[in-house]
Amino acid sequence: MMCWLTVLVGLWLVTGRTVQVQAATIFDNGDFVFQVMEDGKSAEIIEYNGKSLYVSVPPMVDKYKVTKIGAAAFMSNKTIKELEIPGSVEYIDANAFMGCQALKKADISGNVETIGEGAFMNCPALETLILQEGIMHIRESAFSGCTALRSVELPNSVITVEKYAFFNCSLLEDIVIPDTIDELGGYALEGTKWMKNQTTDCITIADGILIKYTGKETSKSLPSRVKRIGDYAFAGHKELETLLLSRNVTKVGKYAFSQCGKLTTVSLPETVVSIGEGAFEGCAVLNNVTLPSQLKTLEKRTFADCEALTAITVPAKVESIGEYAFSFCTELKNVKLQEGIRSIQPHAFQSCLSIGRMIFPASLREIAENAFANCSNITRIEFNGDTGLASFSFSDCFYMKEAVFYKNPTNINEYAFSGNSLLTFYSDSSLYVEEFARKTKLHSDNIKNLPPYEDKEVVFDTMEQTENGFSGTYTFIIFVIVVVDVAVIVVFGVYIWTDQRRVMKKRKADNKSRRTATAPKTKAEMPSGTSQPNPNAYMYSRQRPQTPSPLKPPAAPSKSSAQMYSRPQQQPSRPQQQPSRPQQQPSRPQQQPSRPQQQPSRSSEGQYSYRNGQHTNYDLYQNRRKKSSDDSTGSK
Repeated sequence: MMCWLTVLVGLWLVTGRTVQVQAATIFDNGDFVFQVMEDGKSAEIIEYNGKSLYVSVPPMVDKYKVTKIGAAAFMSNKTIKELEIPGSVEYIDANAFMGCQALKKADISGNVETIGEGAFMNCPALETLILQEGIMHIRESAFSGCTALRSVELPNSVITVEKYAFFNCSLLEDIVIPDTIDELGGYALEGTKWMKNQTTDCITIADGILIKYTGKETSKSLPSRVKRIGDYAFAGHKELETLLLSRNVTKVGKYAFSQCGKLTTVSLPETVVSIGEGAFEGCAVLNNVTLPSQLKTLEKRTFADCEALTAITVPAKVESIGEYAFSFCTELKNVKLQEGIRSIQPHAFQSCLSIGRMIFPASLREIAENAFANCSNITRIEFNGDTGLASFSFSDCFYMKEAVFYKNPTNINEYAFSGNSLLTFYSDSSLYVEEFARKTKLHSDNIKNLPPYEDKEVVFDTMEQTENGFSGTYTFIIFVIVVVDVAVIVVFGVYIWTDQRRVMKKRKADNKSRRTATAPKTKAEMPSGTSQPNPNAYMYSRQRPQTPSPLKPPAAPSKSSAQMYSRPQQQPSRPQQQPSRPQQQPSRPQQQPSRPQQQPSRSSEGQYSYRNGQHTNYDLYQNRRKKSSDDSTGSK
């Protein structure tokens, strides 16, 4: 029974796996691994396992048309030298042939509409690239790092060449770009020999696309041949302060002037209809810019982090303000929106700390989340139409006091004014008060009806006076806080300085008293009968070893310390009275006998004794002591 159960479970597992493989519709015909696409009629190459030097992608496999080369299908192949892509293929996915070390020639059919991101990136042996008519899009870094490539001709069908497309193709010196190209991404030709051979400071291609400015001037007026400012054309320029665009310019590309640290003034002509993403981001000192009336789009991050920008007027033809378009413009005070604006995207004016009042036109339909978040100085907003407010659209506007709705809004999120404790709402209908209070979770006392139309100006003038008074009070409070902080810092500094002086004086006095206590006294200060002390006695006493060296006799001690050098107990005591020396010494013989190698030992009366040819240290010390005592007695 158990055996049959095991067999059934095994069959079920095998069947399940088979169904799963069939659902994936992946099959292998030898060198290529294919996967059937969702339409059930076409196939995609997902892997190549062959070893051929010359590869031609098959246009058909079984009954399926090969329309796509999948991501990383041939990546890091080391054998292919020549590649041919047939007309059936319409799309080459990202990194499809990336890192093919031996690839020297690639012929791409015109039916391929898009060459994906990094498709032939880092193919160092690629010398010949044939792009046939029909190719429309070359994605980011598609051929970057092809260091052997010398010439490229882009067909007239190409519309976009994205950033870094031919980046670091160091030998590329001959490139043909059609006038029909609509976009050439930033740094697309950076690092090529063609770029290094340019002699003008305004490098343009095709129909007047300025792709890079290499000049060093602080003030520049662009030539009339420039019709479009390419992506990153002036990015990071460190010297440019003033720029005048020609009247032929119609488009400013992505990040065209980003991080220009000294740029203060830009004159945009009325012909400009599009300003790309991040075009002026990070221009910290930019304070004077006028948007042209024909402008139709403001992309995200257009003026983000322009800290010196103080005023901006959005043209009537602009329907949407992109994400982070004016975020962190901390000095921006005056923002004028005209009829025609439809939406304000998330974070568009976030952390614009100097805005005091905003008036929104009737055409505005949506203010997205966090659009005016952390605009801490905004005190009053007015809505002339039915504008929807998303969550946190005015959050953390701490000093906002008045929100005036001339028409009852129908779509306000309950957290739209999160963190605004001072806010009072003015609505045009008494019927809306309770509903609005319920939705926003505010007390009804903070929601008031607008007065009759004829009295609105008087009421709002009073509001403006209150606002100005509040602003003045707020400024005075800040001033007082700053003054108190400075005073505390000064007092603390004086206290620290005085304390340090006191500590230094005390330290000097202690050092002086210590030197006075250890200094030798003069004869007048010393009592009678005492001798002048040795100034080096302290030093000698500190340097004296605790145990005398057996090879060097110790120094003669004073009389008061004679006990320190008393004889050992086994030595016989010296007689208190020495025998008198005879008055006359016997004459020394003319010739002394030679001293024996070993002298006899000394008797108890003080004769010398030798041990191995040397006298004892103690006997030498006693002899020197006796001699010094006799000398001092004689001098007295």
